[in-house]
Amino acid sequence: MTGTAGGWTLRPVTLEDVEEIAFAELELFPDESWNVFQLAAEIEHPDRRYVLAAEGARAEGALLGYAGIMLAGDVADLHTIGTRREGAGIGRALLAWCEDQARAGGAERMLLEVREDNPRARAFYDAAGYREIDRRRGYYRIRGRRIDALVMERDLS
Repeated sequence: MTGTAGGWTLRPVTLEDVEEIAFAELELFPDESWNVFQLAAEIEHPDRRYVLAAEGARAEGALLGYAGIMLAGDVADLHTIGTRREGAGIGRALLAWCEDQARAGGAERMLLEVREDNPRARAFYDAAGYREIDRRRGYYRIRGRRIDALVMERDLS
């Protein structure tokens, strides 16, 4: 999939991408980033699907975003989604790719957790058709503070 105006392309993540994604994790999620070893284990796991967005027609340029899901029967969990360029449709394209992969893997619904104190992400998921179904109290620990996670769901059928 290619971005319409932004000159970017989606492609599956490989182990060669792990270091660059780890740097992006530190940049985008400094309080809860995954390290190279965690990312490599995720990417190699048979029930995971990861994608990245990069500049260029063959996705050979700079990393612009990435996302990943876990498949578990009729449910998929969105593990991560992050973009370095907001407003270019990259986040929407990454999420759509994840939803397509979830459906192809037999999932009928997608779950995710989002920090209660992240209104921008919450609005993104609301606009994509996700609805809040639960709250996990104190799920995130950020600099000694506990922050609730909102569990959101979307029907994929």
